[in-house]
Amino acid sequence: MKLTIFFPLAAFLTWTVADCLDEPSACLTKCINEAAGVAGCSATDYVCTCPSTAFKDTLGACMKASCTAEDITAAGELHKERCGSAPE
Repeated sequence: MKLTIFFPLAAFLTWTVADCLDEPSACLTKCINEAAGVAGCSATDYVCTCPSTAFKDTLGACMKASCTAEDITAAGELHKERCGSAPE
């Protein structure tokens, strides 16, 4: 019985996270652009943003102040997708 519930739930959660990654929220997009500017990077220049402490610190502060828990989860997944690891 538990497996019957688990698999649809897992599929839904996977779809929800994937959906967040396809179209980042307005808040996440705003924070990414702000953090990239502070770090001196383009928002799509992952070679610059992924290792940047300034980018990560600014993004984290912006998201904590402005975004939802779902946005923060999506940001972590997006970082793993683009940079190959979870943010520190």
